[in-house]
Amino acid sequence: MNLNKLILILLFGVSTVQVWGQTKIVISDSTYAKIELRVYAYENLLTHKKKQIAQKKLNNKGEITFNLPIKESQLLYIPIYSFRLQLESAFLQLKSYNNREIPLFIAPENSLNQAITQYDKEYNLFLKKNFKKIYKRKNGTQYIAKIKELATHYSSDYFASYATYKEAYLEYVSGKRYELFDAYFSENPLLLHNTAYVSLLRKLAKEIATDFAQNLKDSEYSQHFLRAKTYSKLTNIANRLKKTKDKAFNEHLFIYVLYSSLQQKLISKQLVLEKLQIIAKHSPYPINKSLSKSIVKQNKETFRGAAAPSFSLKATNGKQYSEAILKTDKPTIIAFFDSSVNNQESTTTLHKLQQKHKDSFQVVVFGCEKALKGIPKAWKQFPIPYYSYIIKDYHLGRFPYYLLIDKNGNIAKQTWQQYLISLEE
Repeated sequence: MNLNKLILILLFGVSTVQVWGQTKIVISDSTYAKIELRVYAYENLLTHKKKQIAQKKLNNKGEITFNLPIKESQLLYIPIYSFRLQLESAFLQLKSYNNREIPLFIAPENSLNQAITQYDKEYNLFLKKNFKKIYKRKNGTQYIAKIKELATHYSSDYFASYATYKEAYLEYVSGKRYELFDAYFSENPLLLHNTAYVSLLRKLAKEIATDFAQNLKDSEYSQHFLRAKTYSKLTNIANRLKKTKDKAFNEHLFIYVLYSSLQQKLISKQLVLEKLQIIAKHSPYPINKSLSKSIVKQNKETFRGAAAPSFSLKATNGKQYSEAILKTDKPTIIAFFDSSVNNQESTTTLHKLQQKHKDSFQVVVFGCEKALKGIPKAWKQFPIPYYSYIIKDYHLGRFPYYLLIDKNGNIAKQTWQQYLISLEE
């Protein structure tokens, strides 16, 4: 595959990618022919908020070609379950994993992948050997020359940026903190998909978030933050937090600090999201606007209350059904059963409850691997494989697993247990 069409960079077991054109993916086990594959990307590496960018069914040979519409470096991966993938020409063969999200790896012949992989190997060996010395002497500067020497073996704009923030981490290990903002971050591009950049900034922001939350215990400082309901007032706080000449970075760091405060539960979720919404609406910096929106959206999205995930499947009666069958004049209980075990007691109990309450609800069954025997004729049953995306989409916890869908085809906010109890009352 032409390198101009596809560039992937392997970073610590995840892949940052830039893709144009097409890439061919092959399932090495032909028994998985005709299954569907999805490709996801992360909007950014801070929140790891994902978006699906492609979904396609493999052909009879177990092959598929994706046209991936990615215009900038992003984390790209395929969620798989128990099959093996071979990504031809541009990729390494992936090992078999169970129920994990597997990133895409580029093949050895791609020099960029080799550069990152080899650099990380040498960097990690060097850091392991010298970590105690750097930490105790509180000086990483004298060791950076060696790290810079490693970086001279490779060339690319992305790699240069990546290596720079790996160098900055040595300074972090030596005890430097706020000096790093002016030295490495201020007046440099804001990066959403550079692992080294995001990882280091998260560490720095976490420490600042602790101090920031502590300062909020002071009534005057707290009131100042609480009353900051305009973008200009929030900008003033951001610029004073760890002041640099770069206002865009000051705001970027402030977003990291707010996010870290949210993750550590140092500041109320409502208050943090309120401030981030203001930044998302008024910030003149596209990356900061995008990052703030991503955090707000991530924290407001809920599984319950959302539309039931879509599907189009052939049931055991031979008819093709989609998620439209969940939109009825009555609620639906979806039951996920493992076909390899006896589910007779569970199905009998559920059927008796359905009869007792005069069919107040309908039942849809997903049987993993094969159809279940003894299922009532009125129930719609779909045999699905363990690697089916339906299992993931419906947040399957274990077998048996039940989920209540309301009459509008949305995941009910009430649990299925609460619903059945309400019928008994």
